Amino acid sequence: MDAREFKQRFLPHHRLLYRVAYRLTGNAQDAEDLLQDTYLRLWQKRDDLPDEAMTEAYLITLMRNLFRDQRRLKRLDTSADIDEQAEPPDERSLSQQIEAHDEAEQMTQLLDGLPERDGRVLRMHLVEERSYEEIERDTGLSQGNIRLIVMRTKQKLKLQFQKLTKTWTN
Repeated sequence: MDAREFKQRFLPHHRLLYRVAYRLTGNAQDAEDLLQDTYLRLWQKRDDLPDEAMTEAYLITLMRNLFRDQRRLKRLDTSADIDEQAEPPDERSLSQQIEAHDEAEQMTQLLDGLPERDGRVLRMHLVEERSYEEIERDTGLSQGNIRLIVMRTKQKLKLQFQKLTKTWTN
């Protein structure tokens, strides 16, 4: 099929296809894009089109399928963008954010006030997320001793932090 025959066959349906595209997309620009994609698909398959391709039903079905495919792809692209976002926006109030920041600073000060060995072991385990075996290799302490240090230090920090928060609220 050459360009002249293509125009004779499909351009008379232009107005109908545009109205359908507009109903599907909801705006003129997207409707024009969808109409263009429909004509492009028809042109690409022009030599393999069945005889019923001249019918309005076939053309509208082709357009609807293109629209669904595009919507599906956009949905997939959008979900990929969502997965790539680092963090959701912080929905806490400003006072809650300030309070959380103050608590984090206070906890850092409490960690800095620990005996060197206890602070080092706790940071290796909690902050650096190292296993007891890795800490054992680096410090020379046994795994049982490391577990005991981590447990006692966490309890100590918890009690100190609770005392601080009680004085803040009183």
